[in-house]
Order: sequence, then C-alpha cells, then structure tokens
Amino acid sequence: MKFLALSALLLAASASAKAPKHHELDESYDFATYVKDFSKSYAPEEYARREALFQANLKDIMQHNQLLGRTYHKGVNHFTDFAEEEGHFGYAKGATSSWANVRTLTHDELPFEVEPASALPASVDWREKGVVTAVKDQGGCGSCWAFAASAVLESHIAIETGTLFNLAPQEFVSCMPNPEKCGGTGGCAGATVDLAFDYAMKNGGIVQEYQMGYTSYYGEDGDCTIHPDENFLKSADGPDPDGITGGVANIEDYVKLPTNDYLALLNAVAKTGPVAVSVAASPWKSYESGIFQGSFDDDSLDVNHAVTLVGYGTDEKTGMDYWLVRNSWKPTWAEAGYIRLLRVDPDELNDPNDICGTDSKPQDGTACEGQTANITVCGTSAIHFDNVIPVGGHLLV
Repeated sequence: MKFLALSALLLAASASAKAPKHHELDESYDFATYVKDFSKSYAPEEYARREALFQANLKDIMQHNQLLGRTYHKGVNHFTDFAEEEGHFGYAKGATSSWANVRTLTHDELPFEVEPASALPASVDWREKGVVTAVKDQGGCGSCWAFAASAVLESHIAIETGTLFNLAPQEFVSCMPNPEKCGGTGGCAGATVDLAFDYAMKNGGIVQEYQMGYTSYYGEDGDCTIHPDENFLKSADGPDPDGITGGVANIEDYVKLPTNDYLALLNAVAKTGPVAVSVAASPWKSYESGIFQGSFDDDSLDVNHAVTLVGYGTDEKTGMDYWLVRNSWKPTWAEAGYIRLLRVDPDELNDPNDICGTDSKPQDGTACEGQTANITVCGTSAIHFDNVIPVGGHLLV
C-alpha cells in the first residue's frame, strides 16, 4: 500500500501539543498555532505551501462538521497540512493483490462455523479480553502491512496461549523479501500481511519488540539483525552473524476469508480474534470521532492500507452498527488510535451491491506486479474485500 516517505514532516511532528477538538475549532485557528501544536518546522519556501494545504483542509473540516445528519466528526491532526496523495499507508503502486494468488476458502472449509448474524454476540471488543497491545505508529514508512500482521499475531497467540507479546514489526520490514512485488517492493515500499505470515512460518516465528526495536519511522528499511533462513532473506549478504537467532512465537498456518463476504468476516472476528483487513484509507486522514461513512465512488475505494479489525458493535447514541478498527497512525489519532466504520449487512439491503464499488487502481493495493484488472470491493472503506487470520498460534520459548 502506498506511502510517501515524509521523513522531514514526521521528524517535525513526532510530538504534539493538545490540539483543539472539533467542537473547539473555529476560523481563528491559524497555521502558526497548528505548527506549534504539532511541533512542526518548515523552511520558508515549504511553509507557504503547507499553509495553503492547511487552510484548504481546515475549510473542508469545518464544512463537514456543519453538515446536518453527519455521523462522524472531522478534526485537525498531524495530516492537516498534507496534500491529498500524502499519508501513512503501506501498499505501493506497481503491485496487485496477493488475494489473486492465494486460494480463499468457502464457508464449509473455514476453521470456524459460519452462523447467521443473529447467532453471534451483539458486540465484540477483543481489547476487553486483554489480548490486544497498545496502538503503535508506523511513521514515515509504508509498513502498515507489518504492523497489522504483528498486531494480529500478538492477539491470536495470546488467545491460544495466554501470553501477550509485543512483537517486532521491524523484523518484517527489514528481513522479509517480496520477490513478486505484492503490495509494493518490500520494506517501507510496501508488502502484504499474507507475506508476513508466510515469513514467520518459514523462519522460526517472530521476535519481540525489545529484541528488534522499530527503526523505520523515518522511512528507512533498516538492517536485518536476526538469523532466519538465509534463502528467505532480503539481503544477498545474509544475516548478521551477531544477530538474534529465533522468534518467541509462531503460527501453523493462515486463512484467507472469502472475498467480499460480510458474514464470514463477522464470524471470524467474533469467534477467532482480530482480523487483518485491507482498506481504502485515504478519506480517513481527517477523521476524529463517530461512525465513519465512506462513499462508493472509484476515488474513495482505492485499497491502500492494512489495519486490524478488533471487533464490532452498535453505537448507543445513534443506533448505527460499526466495525471497530485499530490503525497504526499513533494513539493520539482519532478515537485513541481507532476508527469506527459503518457496518452494513448486505442481506438487509434491497440490493447488496449498494455497498460495493470498483477499485480501479489495484496496483495501489495488495496486488502483485502485473495484476492491474479492476476489482470489486464491498463494505465501508472496502473492509469486506481482503481479510486474513492466522491459525495455530503457539509459543517457541
């Protein structure tokens, strides 16, 4: 999934003051205050360009928040002076979805029974079970796929074993090859969750965060400092001879859910744990709170980001059903690092295709090199489209 290397911006914005929330915003909030609130710094020639972007984005935020019937609020954050094409994603151009190369299973083949929605809990939140770690920040690296993969592994291993690790996305970024260029060319230039799971299974699991801390925040892949199978390394020079020699936990397999299957996704998160999902996240940048509703035009359905579905529920105030999604854009973004997406059961619609559209740029998403045909994606932000869960989490220590 695509991410522009914005090292200078991120270096400046690595810390932020308490910025105003949507109900505190008005036209008096200026760029100089914003720069101070988010600890940013620009050269004079860049300052003017960023100020113009800020003013345009602030206008959009204010207009949205004045709409009657809105279901979510927009707000200022570290993206407010970004251009439309800038953002923290992680699938890159030049790729096509790995889902095209991996056989998805039918309902009968899945490792859980697919039951009607009425047979499932009314709400699920895996954070309440103590099997979800704190929200992290991928920074200026297109490593959403690595953060989603490690977050889902953490939770499933904890559910299976009772041990919650803080696993190292850096291992995937620095060590995992991507020869078919799925989701990008690897590292900070993008890859997929499927490849990360493959890597873990073939290379002795994954190490902990404190063993291989995140060094790619400013856009560099970093060196591989562990001892996986030399045939599976990105570097032709082989592993660091003084590196770490093994992971702390692993999985036996992973399962690709049926494409664009609402009921399979609902059952998966209810019965097995968090799910790695691919989404069209560009419209999320100014989201602050509430139930996000996306449109289904082609420009809004460019799948370009990997995140973690940790549950679902119904909003008490509005009665709207939602998906609960963990992002990797820092815990100060949106609802403590999470976003709630409108959840619609297609079986309750007169036309189930009302919540589907076309991703006309699959090369921005999970695809592998050479796969460029348009694809149908369904659900808010295409959340029904491409989903994967690990199977058989176990300890290695």
